[in-house]
Amino acid sequence: MLDALLFLANKTASSVCTGGIASVVGLAKMVIKVLQLVVPIGLIIMGTIDMAKAVIAGDEKKMKEAQKPFIKRIIAAVIVFLIPIIVNMVLSFVTTGNSDWIDCWNSAEWNGAIDVSNDLDNGKR
Repeated sequence: MLDALLFLANKTASSVCTGGIASVVGLAKMVIKVLQLVVPIGLIIMGTIDMAKAVIAGDEKKMKEAQKPFIKRIIAAVIVFLIPIIVNMVLSFVTTGNSDWIDCWNSAEWNGAIDVSNDLDNGKR
């Protein structure tokens, strides 16, 4: 795994972040942002529903039983929200001195399509 990261660290953005690669990186950024928002919200909503069911039932035992999964879901939501931040920190340590990949990540945007026409025009497949 580390070898793959070091391989990426040795590449430059000009040789890697072009054409279709920039679009794929942009798509990955968009998917990560959506997951980073939707998963924690979904986990918190599911936990809230479980807690509401226990409160409506009025049984003290059910409320205590519902608290454990609710706390676990909140912790999972925080972890899911923080994973991209942790990955970015690790990658910034691995690519020290070579900010081309970071520049590629920061400049890549998803425009709704992956443009491979430049690669096909140049004879690449």
